Amino acid sequence: MIRPGRKPIRWLPSLLAVGMLTGCSGRDPFQDLPAGGVNADSGQLTVSDIWIDGPQGAATGASAPLRLAITNQSTTTADALVGVSTSLAAKAQLEQNGRPVSAIPLPAGGFVDLESTTGIVLEGLHQAVTAGQYFPVTLTFENAGPITVQAGIAPFAYPEPQDPAAAP
Repeated sequence: MIRPGRKPIRWLPSLLAVGMLTGCSGRDPFQDLPAGGVNADSGQLTVSDIWIDGPQGAATGASAPLRLAITNQSTTTADALVGVSTSLAAKAQLEQNGRPVSAIPLPAGGFVDLESTTGIVLEGLHQAVTAGQYFPVTLTFENAGPITVQAGIAPFAYPEPQDPAAAP
């Protein structure tokens, strides 16, 4: 109950400040993570922002998407992602439009975004994972051969992948 003559508004800034401070006392568990995944090259292919999508971690036996973007810098030779392997999972499934495929085509001079759409799912994780851990992942291409990188488990603060051909 507010007594006559009291101004309840004058206490509002103090209450808001206390409320904000109590909400900010915990340490952000993701503050030390990099701003994006790792990058790698093989021949004319550039693979950008390779990371395993597990913002809350994942349990043993679970599945997790592998995120990345691929640019084929050759203007004359197409390639294809034909396999993915990692000691982290029992299987890596290539997908397009939610369906299993044997290869993901990489047209000559093309850009394939597997970062904002699922194209690779790591199935049957051999161990529980948490954000900040890294695991070896090998990407195998039809022409360019294999690339092995250390992919992080992350909720990365990544920008939308940009098609290099669309740059001004």
